[in-house]
Amino acid sequence: MSADLAVVLITILVFGAVAIAVFVVARFAAVQFRVRRRVAVHARDAKTSPRFGFEALVSAYFDEKRFGLQGQVRTQLRRELIRAGFFRPEAINYYIFARLACVVVMTTIGYLLVDYFFGFKEWYVKFGLVALIILLAVLGPDYYISRRTRKLLDRFRVDFPDMLDLVVVCVDAGLSIEAALDRIRGQIARQNHYLGSNLHIMGAEMRAGRSTIDALTSLADRLGLDEAHSLVAILRQSIELGTDVGEALRVFADDMRDRRLLRAEERANQLPVKMVGPLALFIFPVILGLILVPVFIRLFAVFSAIG
Repeated sequence: MSADLAVVLITILVFGAVAIAVFVVARFAAVQFRVRRRVAVHARDAKTSPRFGFEALVSAYFDEKRFGLQGQVRTQLRRELIRAGFFRPEAINYYIFARLACVVVMTTIGYLLVDYFFGFKEWYVKFGLVALIILLAVLGPDYYISRRTRKLLDRFRVDFPDMLDLVVVCVDAGLSIEAALDRIRGQIARQNHYLGSNLHIMGAEMRAGRSTIDALTSLADRLGLDEAHSLVAILRQSIELGTDVGEALRVFADDMRDRRLLRAEERANQLPVKMVGPLALFIFPVILGLILVPVFIRLFAVFSAIG
């Protein structure tokens, strides 16, 4: 009986060992299959991607080195493009292409229009109009980038207090600053895509080995927000002095909400002044016409009867 029991136990152990080995080998094979399938998909996409498409044309013939954009100039331009929401590596190439295309296209169209509508004018009038069009074509892309940067900056100022509130909640729950920023990235991306993209870049920098303070400093530089630089200073001071980071973030988040409320009240107080122009141009003339037209009609009728 004991021999039969020993045979059964040995059989069970052998079956268990074989099952575990098969499970481990199958798990390893499944992981390797998924990795190879992803590599094959990326390789196929790389092979099937058009080499002579528009992106390849811009990347090959509008390189920043070809036009002398190197060193500090390239760094400053790259920073401005990132602040405007252009995160692609080829953003500088597209910027160069857009500037040249604006100059060529707008100059050609402007010359044709000036020649068609002002062909009878003197040559210096036509030259001045074409020069004005060229100036607008040169300054147009920079104006667009600066305007887009201002709009994104306003959106960052609105959404930045909400991001701080989420960070405070995560820190109070026991997470570190790094884990809190990584946890809220998806929520912020749904609310503000550009702020979420900047947080994603910051997370990649921290995973690459940069410290949290350095990554936050880079984030503040990309955003261009004074509030972000203040946050970096507060966190650096709290970490160096050993104070409670959660309490410092809570106080700073309250201050950011108060600032957002003050900005909203300031804009609300500016509305009456901004409404004076539309009222004077569009509403007051209509009201004045409604009041005076019947008077003029009656006076015209009286003068007609007298005459």
